[in-house]
Amino acid sequence: MTLMAPPHSHEKPPPFFSVITPSFNQGAYINDTIQSVLAQNDPDFEHLVFDNCSTDTTPEILAQYAHIRTVIAPDQGQSDALNKGLRAARGEIICWLNSDDQYPIGTFAALRSAFAQPGCDVVFGDAEQVFFDGTEPSRHPAYFSNRLDLVRWWTSRVRLHQPAVFFRRQIFDRVGPLREDLHLAMDYEYWWRISEQFTFHKLDRVLAIQQRQPESKTIKLWHRVYEEREQIFSPHYGKLKTHPLRLIFERRSSMAKRYRDQAQSLALTDRRFALSRLLSSLAQNPLSIIQPHTLGIFARIIGGARVDRTLRRFHSKNISI
Repeated sequence: MTLMAPPHSHEKPPPFFSVITPSFNQGAYINDTIQSVLAQNDPDFEHLVFDNCSTDTTPEILAQYAHIRTVIAPDQGQSDALNKGLRAARGEIICWLNSDDQYPIGTFAALRSAFAQPGCDVVFGDAEQVFFDGTEPSRHPAYFSNRLDLVRWWTSRVRLHQPAVFFRRQIFDRVGPLREDLHLAMDYEYWWRISEQFTFHKLDRVLAIQQRQPESKTIKLWHRVYEEREQIFSPHYGKLKTHPLRLIFERRSSMAKRYRDQAQSLALTDRRFALSRLLSSLAQNPLSIIQPHTLGIFARIIGGARVDRTLRRFHSKNISI
């Protein structure tokens, strides 16, 4: 284990914010992640990076920042790294920021105002998503009201963007660590446990920027996110006043959409994998073969860049495909 920067002296008062960043081979993004924290222009924070022995430029980038508490050591996955960070964090507000995400300017100031309200223990907000394929960045609203909506498959009922969720340290003390047997949907399982005891408060602004880059786990392994989701929430299906067939329909429809989204995002960079995802989508919902959107994705996979340019021209003229 290599400790690149010594921890702060315990004689100093705890910071207000603890930013925890699990890291592995994200040298292309982690500098922007660090800079986005510094750009908050708030000196009352600590930034802890737990790096799983990255072999790219990550160690050199981290070595440039003396303020970061960096631990370089093998871990058992992202949840393990995050739990190490949660145990080491000294701040009042926990900020979970992955090594390819950022905070927009003004996030910490907005959080200070929100957490100053009595009884405010969890804050969540919208996220801006930046796409690697040249698509314009877009704002994705967050919403969450009923914790049982986490059990449902329809994504329209709840949307919590992980880097845009912040909570007081006492929540970790009460709820405990993340489940280390989960590697992709551990955030939703954590929100489930937190929401049993604490209320989530919406802040109507963008609180995080997410890079939807091709090596992201949630891009390449999105189908496994839903497999873990079922592992987490299927024991709670009985709490819903919903016919089992309805849940099956929701699951198949949601899985089909996620497989299709994967196919679309990888259509030009990994056509073989994109085609397998599109076929998986059709297996979940065979009727989607007649949908123009599905046919458009198939054309993009088969036809490549030329077809993609044609489809973009159609979109620019507001012609539905």
